[in-house]
This record gives sequence, C-alpha cells and structure tokens, in this order.
Amino acid sequence: MKSLLTLALMGWAAMSFAQDSADIFHKTVDVDHVNAISFDVYGKDQVEYRTWPGDDLLIETTVQIKNVQQDILDFYMKQNRYVLKPQVNGDQMALVSYDKTRRMVKGTEGSALEEVMIVVYMPEDFAAAGEGQYTRKSR
Repeated sequence: MKSLLTLALMGWAAMSFAQDSADIFHKTVDVDHVNAISFDVYGKDQVEYRTWPGDDLLIETTVQIKNVQQDILDFYMKQNRYVLKPQVNGDQMALVSYDKTRRMVKGTEGSALEEVMIVVYMPEDFAAAGEGQYTRKSR
C-alpha cells in the first residue's frame, strides 16, 4: 500500500511538471541585392511584420504544440515544417513556407493543437506595398 501511494505521488508530480512542447528559432536572410520582398506563408500561421534598424531580414518563429512530446516537435523542426524558404528572382525575393500542406499532428489525447507565430523584422529601408509585400524605399 505504501509503495502504491508513493508511485501515485510520483506520477502526479511528473504530470504536474509536464509542459507543452515549444521552441523558438531565428533565421536571418541577406537582402542586400533585393528591392522587393513578398511572403507566401502557410494560411494557419500568424505573421507579424515589424521594422528594425538591421541590414538583414530577421525571422523569429515560435512554435507550440499542445498534447505532444518534445521529440515530436524536434522531428518537425528537422523536417523544416516551419521554415520560410527564400526564392530569389533578380532583385525580387519571395519567402515561401517550406511545408504548405501540413498534415494534422496526432497528440497524446487525440489531435494536437499547433500554434505558429512568425515575427518578421524588416530593415527600415523597406516599406509596405500591400499585404505581405515590401519594397525598398531608396537605393
């Protein structure tokens, strides 16, 4: 009986310290030879654009998946599920979600809730030219 109670308390303690899997990663993109930037981001991702005094474009991606183990998120990170891939054509760049057909993540209790927040820090010499479109102010 005593060992059963101890086991139950250890299980409760382990569950109370359990957290949802989450990660933040950063990526910089050189935009020295680019005059126009467009974004084609997976539809369910949240995207926020901010200006900053840097010369490069900085992408900060926060991923949280509820009801999964951390190694599931690590697997998806290695598969580039949340990466914006630059595609350059002359002086124009498109940043496109690497995985545009994301399948549902199966969690420990049914399907998992996946939240992706992307913050794009645009250099100050770029201005908004439409939704997800930016052009260089001067060169």
